[in-house]
Amino acid sequence: MAETKVVQAEATIVRAGAALSGETVTRQLLKEHRLEIYVNEQLVARLVCTAEDLENLVIGRLVTEGIIRDAEEIEQFYLCESGNRARVFLKGNVKFKPKEAEEPTCCTDNHVYLKREEDVAAQTEEPAVQTEEPSALPGQGNSATNEERLCGAFHAERIFKIVKAFADDSALHRSTGGTHSCLLTVEDRIVYRTEDIGRHNALDKAIGYAFRQKLDLSKCIVFTTGRVPTDMVRKAVTAGLPVLVSKAVPTIDAVEMAKESGLTLICRAWPDSFEVYG
Repeated sequence: MAETKVVQAEATIVRAGAALSGETVTRQLLKEHRLEIYVNEQLVARLVCTAEDLENLVIGRLVTEGIIRDAEEIEQFYLCESGNRARVFLKGNVKFKPKEAEEPTCCTDNHVYLKREEDVAAQTEEPAVQTEEPSALPGQGNSATNEERLCGAFHAERIFKIVKAFADDSALHRSTGGTHSCLLTVEDRIVYRTEDIGRHNALDKAIGYAFRQKLDLSKCIVFTTGRVPTDMVRKAVTAGLPVLVSKAVPTIDAVEMAKESGLTLICRAWPDSFEVYG
């Protein structure tokens, strides 16, 4: 079965104001793992990742791309011995169309090629005129203010508890310094911790775990170490997360998207403070 590989490499140190001394250091470096995802025998995505929690990564990526919406849609799942190819078979006659190419805001070479046909059609249709207030989608929040949400189900102390738990760091990051991490919490319990060379992958792994365990994502919070541009917000909204927490910073576009989608976005989450957007 595939597993994350860490390889030793020697580097020569150059110090400011000094000539090349020949001083060397041995570092632990991650080896990139490549994964192809097929749905109903059609290539949907190519990912570069770390070779752990791959089933969660596959399912999470399909959820956050809107390709699957319910665990009951999955009829069969196969992951080859090397972990380089995953095959997912969905029930019913699900049709796909090419997805418009997007430049991912990530350092990894990740590409998604297809999306569900009905989603492509929905983007080209004129929006229907609404005669009444739309009901909130599961996990997409409501008209409550950030203060009301944080004093209710998402109390500030819960956020600080997550930040404190993350301070323990993670094994791969401790040895290599080359990963992003995600923590998944349900109420006051941290139920899953994962890491990956790409922040999108780490988020997908957390979503995939929740999906496979049939957790109610509207009651979950995910903490990520990565910065938060629009594609990270889009993943959280598509999955139905009500709160996304990051120790890093968002973009203004991500903040605007979070506000429009009812997602509470918390950034610069440190042991003594955090900032609330959305």
